[in-house]
Amino acid sequence: MASVTFDRASLIYAGAERPAVDEFSLEIADGEFLVLVGPSGSGKSTVLRMLAGLEEISSGEIRLDGKDVTDVDPKDRDIAMVFQNYALYPHMTVVENMSFALKRKKFQKDEIRRRVHEAAEMLDLTSLLDRKPKELSGGQRQRVAMGRAIVREPAVFCMDEPLSNLDAKLRVQTRTQIARLQRRLGATTVYVTHDQVEAMTMGDRVAVLKDGTLQQVAPPRELYERPANVFVAGFIGSPAMNLLQLPVTEDAVDFGGQRLTVPAMDAAEVTLGIRPEHLELVTEGGIALRVDMVEALGADAHVYGPAEIAGEERQIVARVSGAQRVATGDVLHLAARADSIHCFDVASGLRLDAATNEVASP
Repeated sequence: MASVTFDRASLIYAGAERPAVDEFSLEIADGEFLVLVGPSGSGKSTVLRMLAGLEEISSGEIRLDGKDVTDVDPKDRDIAMVFQNYALYPHMTVVENMSFALKRKKFQKDEIRRRVHEAAEMLDLTSLLDRKPKELSGGQRQRVAMGRAIVREPAVFCMDEPLSNLDAKLRVQTRTQIARLQRRLGATTVYVTHDQVEAMTMGDRVAVLKDGTLQQVAPPRELYERPANVFVAGFIGSPAMNLLQLPVTEDAVDFGGQRLTVPAMDAAEVTLGIRPEHLELVTEGGIALRVDMVEALGADAHVYGPAEIAGEERQIVARVSGAQRVATGDVLHLAARADSIHCFDVASGLRLDAATNEVASP
Protein backbone atom coordinates (compact mmCIF):
# COMPACT_ATOMS: atom_id res chain seq x y z
CA MET A 1 0.00 0.00 0.00
CA ALA A 2 1.05 3.64 -0.20
CA SER A 3 0.58 7.12 1.17
CA VAL A 4 -0.91 9.76 -1.15
CA THR A 5 0.00 13.45 -1.31
CA PHE A 6 -1.84 16.16 -3.20
CA ASP A 7 0.37 19.25 -3.29
CA ARG A 8 -1.57 22.33 -4.52
CA ALA A 9 -3.03 20.25 -7.34
CA SER A 10 -5.34 22.18 -9.67
CA LEU A 11 -7.30 21.36 -12.80
CA ILE A 12 -8.77 23.95 -15.15
CA TYR A 13 -10.77 22.69 -18.12
CA ALA A 14 -10.37 24.53 -21.41
CA GLY A 15 -12.83 27.41 -21.63
CA ALA A 16 -13.85 27.17 -17.99
CA GLU A 17 -14.20 30.35 -15.93
CA ARG A 18 -12.88 28.77 -12.74
CA PRO A 19 -10.86 25.68 -11.79
CA ALA A 20 -12.72 22.41 -11.37
CA VAL A 21 -10.23 21.71 -8.56
CA ASP A 22 -8.36 24.63 -7.02
CA GLU A 23 -4.98 24.14 -5.26
CA PHE A 24 -6.05 20.93 -3.54
CA SER A 25 -3.55 19.91 -0.83
CA LEU A 26 -4.04 16.80 1.29
CA GLU A 27 -1.96 14.04 2.92
CA ILE A 28 -3.52 10.56 2.99
CA ALA A 29 -1.71 8.07 5.22
CA ASP A 30 -0.76 4.55 4.21
CA GLY A 31 -3.77 2.32 4.96
CA GLU A 32 -6.18 5.19 5.60
CA PHE A 33 -9.79 5.19 4.44
CA LEU A 34 -10.43 8.76 3.29
CA VAL A 35 -13.84 9.89 2.06
CA LEU A 36 -14.33 12.83 -0.31
CA VAL A 37 -17.80 14.31 0.11
CA GLY A 38 -19.58 17.32 -1.28
CA PRO A 39 -22.55 18.39 -3.42
CA SER A 40 -22.77 17.69 -7.14
CA GLY A 41 -20.14 19.66 -9.05
CA SER A 42 -17.90 20.15 -6.01
CA GLY A 43 -14.92 18.42 -7.71
CA LYS A 44 -14.75 15.25 -5.63
CA SER A 45 -14.83 12.81 -8.58
CA THR A 46 -12.38 15.03 -10.45
CA VAL A 47 -9.92 14.75 -7.55
CA LEU A 48 -10.23 10.96 -7.74
CA ARG A 49 -9.66 10.95 -11.49
CA MET A 50 -6.63 13.20 -11.04
CA LEU A 51 -5.18 10.69 -8.60
CA ALA A 52 -5.83 7.80 -10.98
CA GLY A 53 -4.29 9.70 -13.89
CA LEU A 54 -7.53 9.90 -15.84
CA GLU A 55 -7.40 13.71 -15.73
CA GLU A 56 -4.22 15.67 -16.44
CA ILE A 57 -3.69 18.30 -13.74
CA SER A 58 -2.94 21.90 -14.68
CA SER A 59 -0.54 22.64 -11.83
CA GLY A 60 0.79 21.17 -8.60
CA GLU A 61 1.90 17.61 -7.85
CA ILE A 62 0.51 14.22 -6.88
CA ARG A 63 2.83 11.82 -5.06
CA LEU A 64 2.55 8.15 -4.09
CA ASP A 65 4.86 7.20 -1.22
CA GLY A 66 6.79 10.39 -1.91
CA LYS A 67 7.30 9.64 -5.61
CA ASP A 68 5.98 12.24 -8.05
CA VAL A 69 3.44 10.51 -10.33
CA THR A 70 1.94 13.68 -11.83
CA ASP A 71 3.06 12.74 -15.35
CA VAL A 72 2.95 8.94 -14.96
CA ASP A 73 0.50 7.03 -17.16
CA PRO A 74 -2.58 5.62 -15.37
CA LYS A 75 -1.52 2.02 -16.06
CA ASP A 76 1.77 2.62 -14.26
CA ARG A 77 0.38 4.26 -11.12
CA ASP A 78 -0.61 1.02 -9.36
CA ILE A 79 -4.09 2.37 -8.63
CA ALA A 80 -7.34 0.42 -9.02
CA MET A 81 -10.67 2.16 -9.74
CA VAL A 82 -14.16 1.02 -8.81
CA PHE A 83 -16.72 2.99 -10.82
CA GLN A 84 -20.33 3.93 -10.17
CA ASN A 85 -21.63 1.95 -13.15
CA TYR A 86 -19.67 -1.27 -12.42
CA ALA A 87 -18.13 -1.32 -15.97
CA LEU A 88 -18.18 -5.13 -16.24
CA TYR A 89 -17.68 -6.92 -19.54
CA PRO A 90 -21.15 -8.37 -20.30
CA HIS A 91 -19.88 -11.28 -22.41
CA MET A 92 -17.47 -12.50 -19.70
CA THR A 93 -18.20 -14.56 -16.61
CA VAL A 94 -17.42 -13.31 -13.12
CA VAL A 95 -14.12 -15.17 -13.03
CA GLU A 96 -13.18 -13.83 -16.47
CA ASN A 97 -14.04 -10.26 -15.45
CA MET A 98 -11.97 -10.53 -12.28
CA SER A 99 -8.97 -12.09 -13.98
CA PHE A 100 -8.93 -9.96 -17.13
CA ALA A 101 -6.40 -7.35 -15.95
CA LEU A 102 -4.07 -10.03 -14.58
CA LYS A 103 -4.11 -11.91 -17.89
CA ARG A 104 -3.29 -8.68 -19.72
CA LYS A 105 -0.24 -8.31 -17.48
CA LYS A 106 0.86 -11.90 -18.23
CA PHE A 107 0.49 -13.26 -14.70
CA GLN A 108 0.96 -17.01 -14.27
CA LYS A 109 -2.25 -19.05 -14.32
CA ASP A 110 -1.71 -20.37 -10.79
CA GLU A 111 -1.24 -16.83 -9.43
CA ILE A 112 -4.35 -15.60 -11.25
CA ARG A 113 -6.38 -18.50 -9.87
CA ARG A 114 -5.12 -17.87 -6.33
CA ARG A 115 -5.91 -14.15 -6.38
CA VAL A 116 -9.36 -14.56 -7.95
CA HIS A 117 -10.45 -17.27 -5.54
CA GLU A 118 -9.15 -15.36 -2.50
CA ALA A 119 -11.04 -12.24 -3.59
CA ALA A 120 -14.17 -14.25 -4.38
CA GLU A 121 -14.09 -15.78 -0.91
CA MET A 122 -13.72 -12.35 0.71
CA LEU A 123 -16.68 -11.02 -1.26
CA ASP A 124 -18.90 -14.11 -1.05
CA LEU A 125 -18.74 -14.61 -4.83
CA THR A 126 -17.42 -18.18 -4.93
CA SER A 127 -20.74 -19.68 -6.03
CA LEU A 128 -21.17 -17.01 -8.75
CA LEU A 129 -17.87 -17.31 -10.62
CA ASP A 130 -19.41 -18.94 -13.69
CA ARG A 131 -22.26 -16.45 -14.08
CA LYS A 132 -22.35 -13.47 -16.43
CA PRO A 133 -23.24 -9.94 -15.25
CA LYS A 134 -26.83 -10.12 -16.57
CA GLU A 135 -27.45 -13.02 -14.17
CA LEU A 136 -26.36 -11.01 -11.13
CA SER A 137 -28.13 -8.51 -8.87
CA GLY A 138 -26.88 -4.94 -8.54
CA GLY A 139 -25.13 -5.70 -5.27
CA GLN A 140 -23.44 -8.78 -6.75
CA ARG A 141 -22.24 -6.79 -9.76
CA GLN A 142 -20.74 -4.17 -7.46
CA ARG A 143 -18.91 -6.87 -5.52
CA VAL A 144 -17.52 -8.24 -8.79
CA ALA A 145 -16.27 -4.75 -9.67
CA MET A 146 -14.60 -4.56 -6.27
CA GLY A 147 -13.14 -8.03 -6.73
CA ARG A 148 -11.64 -7.00 -10.07
CA ALA A 149 -9.85 -4.19 -8.24
CA ILE A 150 -8.78 -6.34 -5.28
CA VAL A 151 -7.06 -9.03 -7.38
CA ARG A 152 -4.68 -6.42 -8.73
CA GLU A 153 -3.38 -5.81 -5.17
CA PRO A 154 -2.81 -2.11 -5.98
CA ALA A 155 -1.14 0.53 -3.85
CA VAL A 156 -4.35 2.59 -3.70
CA PHE A 157 -8.04 1.86 -4.21
CA CYS A 158 -10.18 4.63 -5.73
CA MET A 159 -13.95 4.23 -5.40
CA ASP A 160 -16.22 6.67 -7.26
CA GLU A 161 -19.73 6.56 -5.73
CA PRO A 162 -19.82 2.76 -5.97
CA LEU A 163 -23.13 2.37 -4.10
CA SER A 164 -25.26 5.07 -5.74
CA ASN A 165 -27.05 2.58 -8.04
CA LEU A 166 -28.15 0.33 -5.16
CA ASP A 167 -31.37 0.54 -3.18
CA ALA A 168 -31.27 1.93 0.38
CA LYS A 169 -31.19 -1.41 2.21
CA LEU A 170 -28.50 -2.86 -0.04
CA ARG A 171 -26.45 0.33 0.27
CA VAL A 172 -26.29 -0.09 4.05
CA GLN A 173 -25.30 -3.74 3.72
CA THR A 174 -22.67 -3.12 1.05
CA ARG A 175 -21.02 -0.15 2.74
CA THR A 176 -20.59 -2.32 5.84
CA GLN A 177 -18.91 -4.95 3.66
CA ILE A 178 -16.62 -2.36 2.06
CA ALA A 179 -15.55 -0.94 5.43
CA ARG A 180 -14.89 -4.43 6.81
CA LEU A 181 -12.97 -5.41 3.70
CA GLN A 182 -10.83 -2.27 3.81
CA ARG A 183 -9.85 -2.97 7.42
CA ARG A 184 -9.00 -6.56 6.52
CA LEU A 185 -6.82 -5.55 3.56
CA GLY A 186 -5.31 -2.51 5.28
CA ALA A 187 -5.63 -0.80 1.92
CA THR A 188 -5.21 2.91 1.27
CA THR A 189 -8.64 3.88 -0.03
CA VAL A 190 -10.04 7.13 -1.43
CA TYR A 191 -13.82 6.94 -1.58
CA VAL A 192 -16.09 9.50 -3.25
CA THR A 193 -19.72 9.98 -2.25
CA HIS A 194 -22.39 12.67 -2.07
CA ASP A 195 -24.09 10.73 0.75
CA GLN A 196 -22.99 12.18 4.07
CA VAL A 197 -24.23 9.10 5.96
CA GLU A 198 -21.76 6.99 3.98
CA ALA A 199 -19.05 9.55 4.61
CA MET A 200 -19.63 9.75 8.36
CA THR A 201 -19.91 5.99 8.92
CA MET A 202 -17.11 4.70 6.66
CA GLY A 203 -14.20 7.14 6.68
CA ASP A 204 -11.24 7.41 9.05
CA ARG A 205 -11.29 11.03 7.91
CA VAL A 206 -13.70 12.98 5.74
CA ALA A 207 -12.69 15.75 3.32
CA VAL A 208 -15.47 18.20 2.42
CA LEU A 209 -15.29 19.99 -0.94
CA LYS A 210 -17.19 22.92 -2.37
CA ASP A 211 -16.61 24.43 -5.83
CA GLY A 212 -13.32 22.55 -6.18
CA THR A 213 -11.93 23.86 -2.91
CA LEU A 214 -11.20 21.84 0.22
CA GLN A 215 -13.30 23.21 3.08
CA GLN A 216 -12.27 20.92 5.93
CA VAL A 217 -10.71 17.51 6.52
CA ALA A 218 -11.18 15.80 9.88
CA PRO A 219 -12.42 12.61 11.56
CA PRO A 220 -16.22 12.31 11.30
CA ARG A 221 -16.93 13.21 14.91
CA GLU A 222 -14.76 16.34 14.78
CA LEU A 223 -16.39 17.37 11.51
CA TYR A 224 -19.81 17.14 13.15
CA GLU A 225 -18.89 18.79 16.44
CA ARG A 226 -16.56 21.52 15.15
CA PRO A 227 -17.41 22.44 11.54
CA ALA A 228 -14.80 24.88 10.20
CA ASN A 229 -17.24 27.14 8.39
CA VAL A 230 -20.89 27.78 7.58
CA PHE A 231 -20.83 25.53 4.51
CA VAL A 232 -19.56 22.48 6.40
CA ALA A 233 -21.97 23.20 9.25
CA GLY A 234 -24.92 23.24 6.86
CA PHE A 235 -23.79 20.30 4.75
CA ILE A 236 -22.86 17.81 7.48
CA GLY A 237 -25.76 16.58 9.56
CA SER A 238 -29.28 15.43 8.76
CA PRO A 239 -31.47 17.38 9.10
CA ALA A 240 -29.17 20.31 8.41
CA MET A 241 -28.04 22.67 11.16
CA ASN A 242 -30.21 25.73 11.76
CA LEU A 243 -28.14 28.76 10.70
CA LEU A 244 -29.43 32.16 11.82
CA GLN A 245 -27.86 35.58 11.26
CA LEU A 246 -28.58 37.47 14.49
CA PRO A 247 -27.61 40.83 16.02
CA VAL A 248 -25.05 40.78 18.84
CA THR A 249 -25.61 42.81 22.01
CA GLU A 250 -23.00 42.71 24.78
CA ASP A 251 -21.44 39.48 23.46
CA ALA A 252 -24.78 37.65 23.34
CA VAL A 253 -27.71 37.03 21.04
CA ASP A 254 -31.39 36.90 21.91
CA PHE A 255 -32.97 33.53 21.04
CA GLY A 256 -36.63 33.85 21.95
CA GLY A 257 -35.81 35.52 25.25
CA GLN A 258 -32.94 33.14 25.90
CA ARG A 259 -29.57 34.89 26.17
CA LEU A 260 -26.88 32.91 24.35
CA THR A 261 -23.30 34.05 24.85
CA VAL A 262 -21.14 34.31 21.72
CA PRO A 263 -17.38 34.87 21.33
CA ALA A 264 -16.14 38.43 21.83
CA MET A 265 -16.20 40.17 18.46
CA ASP A 266 -16.34 43.59 16.84
CA ALA A 267 -19.05 42.74 14.32
CA ALA A 268 -22.68 43.70 14.95
CA GLU A 269 -24.00 40.31 13.80
CA VAL A 270 -23.05 36.66 14.07
CA THR A 271 -24.24 33.51 12.31
CA LEU A 272 -25.59 31.24 15.03
CA GLY A 273 -25.72 27.50 14.38
CA ILE A 274 -27.96 25.12 16.33
CA ARG A 275 -28.39 21.48 15.38
CA PRO A 276 -31.99 20.18 15.44
CA GLU A 277 -31.21 17.74 18.27
CA HIS A 278 -29.93 20.62 20.42
CA LEU A 279 -33.33 22.31 20.54
CA GLU A 280 -35.28 21.15 23.59
CA LEU A 281 -38.98 21.31 24.31
CA VAL A 282 -39.89 23.65 27.17
CA THR A 283 -43.24 24.39 28.79
CA GLU A 284 -42.86 28.15 28.50
CA GLY A 285 -40.47 30.70 27.04
CA GLY A 286 -38.08 29.99 24.19
CA ILE A 287 -39.03 30.34 20.54
CA ALA A 288 -42.54 29.41 19.42
CA LEU A 289 -42.37 27.13 16.37
CA ARG A 290 -45.58 26.65 14.38
CA VAL A 291 -45.42 23.13 12.91
CA ASP A 292 -45.73 23.01 9.11
CA MET A 293 -44.47 19.47 8.56
CA VAL A 294 -43.55 16.43 10.62
CA GLU A 295 -41.23 13.65 9.45
CA ALA A 296 -42.13 10.71 11.69
CA LEU A 297 -39.15 8.32 11.87
CA GLY A 298 -40.30 6.04 14.66
CA ALA A 299 -38.13 6.76 17.69
CA ASP A 300 -37.61 10.37 16.54
CA ALA A 301 -39.48 12.99 14.54
CA HIS A 302 -38.17 15.97 12.58
CA VAL A 303 -40.39 19.01 12.98
CA TYR A 304 -40.28 21.91 10.49
CA GLY A 305 -41.88 25.32 10.72
CA PRO A 306 -41.48 29.09 11.15
CA ALA A 307 -40.63 30.87 14.38
CA GLU A 308 -40.15 34.56 15.17
CA ILE A 309 -36.56 35.21 16.26
CA ALA A 310 -35.06 38.69 16.74
CA GLY A 311 -38.13 40.27 15.15
CA GLU A 312 -38.04 38.15 11.97
CA GLU A 313 -39.74 34.92 10.93
CA ARG A 314 -37.16 32.16 10.45
CA GLN A 315 -37.54 28.57 9.24
CA ILE A 316 -36.49 26.12 11.96
CA VAL A 317 -36.12 22.34 12.16
CA ALA A 318 -36.04 20.46 15.47
CA ARG A 319 -35.66 16.82 16.39
CA VAL A 320 -38.10 15.60 19.04
CA SER A 321 -38.99 12.24 20.51
CA GLY A 322 -41.39 10.15 18.45
CA ALA A 323 -43.48 9.78 21.60
CA GLN A 324 -44.39 13.49 21.50
CA ARG A 325 -47.19 12.95 18.94
CA VAL A 326 -46.60 16.30 17.25
CA ALA A 327 -49.06 17.27 14.49
CA THR A 328 -49.19 19.94 11.78
CA GLY A 329 -50.52 23.20 13.24
CA ASP A 330 -49.17 22.58 16.75
CA VAL A 331 -47.05 25.27 18.40
CA LEU A 332 -43.89 24.04 20.15
CA HIS A 333 -41.79 26.09 22.56
CA LEU A 334 -38.09 25.35 22.07
CA ALA A 335 -34.93 26.42 23.88
CA ALA A 336 -31.37 25.93 22.68
CA ARG A 337 -28.76 23.97 24.60
CA ALA A 338 -26.35 26.80 25.40
CA ASP A 339 -23.34 24.44 25.56
CA SER A 340 -23.94 23.14 22.01
CA ILE A 341 -24.29 26.25 19.86
CA HIS A 342 -21.92 27.14 17.00
CA CYS A 343 -20.88 30.64 15.99
CA PHE A 344 -19.54 31.80 12.62
CA ASP A 345 -18.27 35.10 11.29
CA VAL A 346 -20.90 36.65 9.01
CA ALA A 347 -18.38 38.08 6.52
CA SER A 348 -15.99 35.14 6.12
CA GLY A 349 -18.24 32.26 7.19
CA LEU A 350 -15.43 30.88 9.39
CA ARG A 351 -16.02 29.33 12.77
CA LEU A 352 -15.51 31.62 15.76
CA ASP A 353 -13.62 29.97 18.60
CA ALA A 354 -14.76 30.99 22.07
CA ALA A 355 -11.20 31.63 23.25
CA THR A 356 -9.36 33.06 20.26
CA ASN A 357 -12.14 34.18 17.90
CA GLU A 358 -10.15 32.36 15.20
CA VAL A 359 -10.43 29.06 13.37
CA ALA A 360 -7.77 26.64 12.24
CA SER A 361 -7.35 26.23 8.49
CA PRO A 362 -8.96 23.15 6.94
